[in-house]
Amino acid sequence: MTVAIGINGLGRIGRSLTRIVAAAPNPGVSIAAVNDIAPTEKLAYGLRRDSVRGAFPGTVTARGDHLVVNDHAIRAYHHERPERIPWADQGVDVVIEATGRFRAGTTARTHITHGGARKVVISASADDPDAFLVYGANHLSYNPAVHDVVSPASCGVNALTVMAKVLLDRFGLHSVNTSVMLATQGWQRVQDSLIGTSRDDPRLGRATGESIIPHNHVVGDLVRVALPEIGEMRYSYYCVPTPVGSLAELSGQTDRPVTVEEVNRAMAEAAAGPLRGILAYDPDPTVSIDVKNNPASCLFDPSGTQATADGGVKVRGWFDNEWGFSNRLLDLARLIGERLPVPSTQVSWSVA
Repeated sequence: MTVAIGINGLGRIGRSLTRIVAAAPNPGVSIAAVNDIAPTEKLAYGLRRDSVRGAFPGTVTARGDHLVVNDHAIRAYHHERPERIPWADQGVDVVIEATGRFRAGTTARTHITHGGARKVVISASADDPDAFLVYGANHLSYNPAVHDVVSPASCGVNALTVMAKVLLDRFGLHSVNTSVMLATQGWQRVQDSLIGTSRDDPRLGRATGESIIPHNHVVGDLVRVALPEIGEMRYSYYCVPTPVGSLAELSGQTDRPVTVEEVNRAMAEAAAGPLRGILAYDPDPTVSIDVKNNPASCLFDPSGTQATADGGVKVRGWFDNEWGFSNRLLDLARLIGERLPVPSTQVSWSVA
């Protein structure tokens, strides 16, 4: 079965999704349509040239009201509001809401009620979705009868959650502290700009290349949604001036004392087994650029593991905040689409 998806917003995440789909050899998920307020010609240029990802490994052109990617045509719309996009005309099963603007469940739902899509995945920590589903942790709790608008939370939540799940399942875990250092985001500013950031904290409008900027993102609360057994958490979150590559650290108490070797072995076994493709393991000493284009939610760094005699443990993992998260969005779209009662027959091109 091929699941037809639509992408609203061809920004950093939207373009990553398109690149991932274009590079995949086998059927699974297809892009039937995209929507972005930029002209089609600019969308094509943005796919062909990328300062972080490099040149597109194929061909991208604009042809009338279509983007043509590797000889496959994708309908391009240019509506400012989600309720105006006629997804049903292109047979879209699942919309990935990737603008960063329409995070509220009620607004995102208009892709269904007005546009004719069947389900929506919001590519952010959303407000009041039907469910938060972190792939590799609680995604199997998806219920197609009641979950029409879902969110996978954020890239940082995904990285932390997969490490927390391994610790929780193997050793028990509580009294958790987390810290995320997030690479530059598309909404950040080159120069100080205290308006137009859509954020309440004025620090988030400061020049991204000049400072480490604290961010009051509720990452810990959303990890607990996916893994409620953990209980209360404390967290910190920072935007750092690197172009790609982010860091997640987690510390807590296990139910019994563990060794560094036990923890690293558990992570390696999970990466090779039940969390394969979601959690990766790299025994080499790594820095942030080493995770560029890694499709996993988290690249575990065993050199960062610490353990204390009283059951204290600390772990560290890297993540490509755009690429890994985009892969999970596609995983989630596939999961949701495959559980629809009648598959769409209007598809353009595919991803494994």
